[in-house]
Amino acid sequence: MKKHSEKNPDWEDQRMKIIGLGESSIRKSYYPELQERLHELEQTNAELLDAIEEIKQKEEELRQNYDELRDIQSAFELARRKLNLLNSLTFQDVQNTLFSLRGYLTLAKETSSEEQVQMYLDQTLSPVQKIERVLLMAKHYQNMGIHPPKWQSVNEAYIFAVSHLDMSGYERDISLDGLEIFADPLLEDAFFYMLENIKHHSLHATKYWFYYETQGSEVSLILEDNGAGIKNSQKKMIFERNSGLMDSIGLFLVREILSITKITICESGKPGKGARFVITIPQGIYRINENA
Repeated sequence: MKKHSEKNPDWEDQRMKIIGLGESSIRKSYYPELQERLHELEQTNAELLDAIEEIKQKEEELRQNYDELRDIQSAFELARRKLNLLNSLTFQDVQNTLFSLRGYLTLAKETSSEEQVQMYLDQTLSPVQKIERVLLMAKHYQNMGIHPPKWQSVNEAYIFAVSHLDMSGYERDISLDGLEIFADPLLEDAFFYMLENIKHHSLHATKYWFYYETQGSEVSLILEDNGAGIKNSQKKMIFERNSGLMDSIGLFLVREILSITKITICESGKPGKGARFVITIPQGIYRINENA
């Protein structure tokens, strides 16, 4: 019979041997499976990260779509109010002008003097012309707000507008690449009226510039020429429908078309040195496409 060893066994050494055997056993039996599971977890994690990123992108798209729908709804509401106001004012204008026309015709009918008859008939020309202008404005104005605002290339809108006018006698400097604005589909018409204003009212003009500048959170779209300019007393009047200026209807429509999406316009040129129309586009209503 063997004697029990009096020497204390090295338990730490025994423990490490046991652990070593265990690790060896685990490595031999489970390591490949653990590696496969770990790889699956890594793939799943990568897929989850991709899904989260996609969700974020969709969320941003939905937010942008919501903002755009809100802007469209606001523009429709503003256009509706403007059209209602126009209908009311147009009716009043025509009614008042017809009252004047009827008065002149009544006077002409009741007088026996051929000279006075001719004078009264001559007086009827002005109210007839006014009715014609009011109806013409209503014809153009009725299309505003029918279709929702949309993102438009300013350069393309300008090209379409200028194609309807003979501007071959003017030197031009155009720098509009990349600028897009959220505006009523009648933006092309607004540019047409502005260019037409140069052609018919900018005396001695031989050149015009159309470009934009970034100022803080806003963009200024500027159309200027080297003509006679606009008198200080008329700078605000030119945008009014009843300014008394024969051809102010076009600029009135420009202001109304732009205002649908909160874009404003003013004239800041110096009399004698040319007209300068500044269209101010607020943040969120413009974007600049660097790749255009």
